[in-house]
Amino acid sequence: MPRFFLHIDNGFQCIEDEEGSVLPDLAAARNEALTSARQLWAAAILQQRDLGRRRFVISDADGVEIDSVEMDEALPSNLVERLRS
Repeated sequence: MPRFFLHIDNGFQCIEDEEGSVLPDLAAARNEALTSARQLWAAAILQQRDLGRRRFVISDADGVEIDSVEMDEALPSNLVERLRS
């Protein structure tokens, strides 16, 4: 199974995932990123913080970016719409 790395990019710096995760495919890596994003949102809400424009950058074992997941993708769409209006 391939190893995927889920880095966190805030637009200014990237927090590197140095260990990565062995997952069956890219869909599983995206799901892992969404689950992690939900956990980060939960902690941020409890601390009354905004995650801003952070995103997970998914790269393969060669360090090539193959996808990304915006933190907002982890939130229910109706909530995102309300926050943006």
